[in-house]
Amino acid sequence: MTHNPHNTHGKIVKAGALMCPKCCVEYTEIKVDFEYEDMILKNVKVLHCPGCEEELFTSGQHNIITERIRNAAKP
Repeated sequence: MTHNPHNTHGKIVKAGALMCPKCCVEYTEIKVDFEYEDMILKNVKVLHCPGCEEELFTSGQHNIITERIRNAAKP
């Protein structure tokens, strides 16, 4: 089996890149403000699809968010 480095739109993508299943384009990492209950976390990294605007978090990003929430909630 050969590896095809192109997505369905003919663009070259890097190995291991996360692709939006809806748009078949590579997610980009951006920073957003993340709201959780009464907190707002600034500059949280999220994967963002430039096509459909879907956002998702990797497990690593989730762990960082969880840690930031714990630290912010400490008295």
